Amino acid sequence: MVPSSSPVFLACAVEAVEATTIVLAAGATRDWRSALIGVAAGLVVLTVVVAGLGPALTVIPLRWLRLLVGGLLLVFGLQWLRKAILRAGGRKALQ
Repeated sequence: MVPSSSPVFLACAVEAVEATTIVLAAGATRDWRSALIGVAAGLVVLTVVVAGLGPALTVIPLRWLRLLVGGLLLVFGLQWLRKAILRAGGRKALQ
């Protein structure tokens, strides 16, 4: 049985690689100064949100939080699926 921290770590590693790829692409195509300013601003916002809402997670019922996050993931996933179907059907440009 895999401890629950292993899948979470792997998911975070995937997201870190994706974020790094975006920063590298922005820095290579535009300029590094704006890419690094964006990274710094993102880290500041993330720190503020985690510091502010982190303790609130103990107060919110876990069932409702799961329902909210699952609903948001479902909505975004359906939007991506719709776009993929439109692209595969030739109704939307392959960008």
